Amino acid sequence: MSLPEPIIALSADGPDLDPVVHGAKAVGLQQLMRFGLPVPPAVVVPVSSARAIAADRSTGRDELRAAVGALVRPGDRLAVRSGAAVSLPGAFETLLDVAPADVEAALIAVVESTTDPQAEVVARVLGHERVPETAVVIQRQVDATADDRSGSGAASSRHPVTGEERAAGSFGWRVKGDAVMAAAVPVVSLGALVDRVPEAHERLVAALEQLDAALGSAVELEFTVERGELWCLQLRIFTIVEKHEQLPLGAAIVAEGLPASAGVGRGWVQVDIDNALDAIDRNEPVVLVLETSAPSDMAAMVRSVAVVTVLGGRESHAAVVTRGAEVPAVLAVPGLQIAADHVMFGDVRVAVGDELVVDGTTGRIARPSTEG
Repeated sequence: MSLPEPIIALSADGPDLDPVVHGAKAVGLQQLMRFGLPVPPAVVVPVSSARAIAADRSTGRDELRAAVGALVRPGDRLAVRSGAAVSLPGAFETLLDVAPADVEAALIAVVESTTDPQAEVVARVLGHERVPETAVVIQRQVDATADDRSGSGAASSRHPVTGEERAAGSFGWRVKGDAVMAAAVPVVSLGALVDRVPEAHERLVAALEQLDAALGSAVELEFTVERGELWCLQLRIFTIVEKHEQLPLGAAIVAEGLPASAGVGRGWVQVDIDNALDAIDRNEPVVLVLETSAPSDMAAMVRSVAVVTVLGGRESHAAVVTRGAEVPAVLAVPGLQIAADHVMFGDVRVAVGDELVVDGTTGRIARPSTEG
């Protein structure tokens, strides 16, 4: 049985794609191509066709194999990603290092991930009544682990918290993009690219400025550097929500980290997800302190009054989701250590259940005054 919509090889001069049919990710990749930016070769399986393949593996098998065969070279691995009509960071499955022979199974895993409760949480937080169906993007994978001049990152044309008009972002050397976006690895700022991969840094900053000016909005790029060469993997447009709250008078600063989601949140420290959810169900304000942020943590994160993590960047999925939920967040806090019953900010001990105030605009974390 043939597919309801054809699989399309993405190109700058191809037909205009429809985000409802082909997904926002494919539309963004096509825009990047049309701006002359480097994008690894890719095909998109439209929403209806991805659904049909997941429902009956015999549907469109020849078409899928032909599309993948035209995409790969000997030894190539593939990235298989979701692509709904709207961006839902971290909601759906992403599979990397996929062998061409395994694309069908990977595609089905992506489609089936739309029924995961996690997807519903992220969709609701970002203002959608239901989880949208997804197209699937199959892309030749560039190697972020190839050598010491390789890695993955995400960058924005404006500061996502303050709106300052300058390129900013996070990058991990010799790590894959899913680890960076999941805030699972240490990252460095974009400035760290200047010494080791100056051409890639220059091209990235120029691309962000070009896209911001042309699209008239703040933009975010997910990207990989392979052996010093820049590759663009995803384009997002975002809106900056400004907040002007401040820490209460007399608050004692205990740490500063990366401001990732604006606003001030005040509540009691929790380090365990189940305990945090129990406290939230009792209507207690929770400051959730985590090593990093797994997709399964999102339900607690978006219901907390603030989030603090050891790892992560401003463009990670956790940061995007907390901004969408308007939950203040401070990530990548230096010296933060987490134990079962307390956290350490350097040499300052804060017990689980103690009160903290988190300023996601400035990145400051404080104990409130005993008089406040």
